[in-house]
Amino acid sequence: MRVNIPFRDQFKEAMLSGRKTCTSRNKKYGDVGDIFVVFGKCFVLTKLREEKLTTVAHFLYREEGFNRSSEFMDCWNQIYPRKGYDSEQIVWVHIFKLEDKDAK
Repeated sequence: MRVNIPFRDQFKEAMLSGRKTCTSRNKKYGDVGDIFVVFGKCFVLTKLREEKLTTVAHFLYREEGFNRSSEFMDCWNQIYPRKGYDSEQIVWVHIFKLEDKDAK
């Protein structure tokens, strides 16, 4: 199934190069095998799981496309300014891979 997962333009290079391989969200955006299109390319969801936000910040920040844990936390605060970064918050981690085809 094709799903819509929005991404900020700042992640284009990281996603197209295969450096960004996951995104954490407040809600579940799809299921394993679902496809989404971003920046003209197809990506497929390979795993989904719930994690504490602190786990993402400290162990998955590179997969999220950041060089440091603090960069992930800063970005989270920008995207969710009302609630901000709450280390105990449970989020959905969407793990994906770039498909070798352009979007149609």
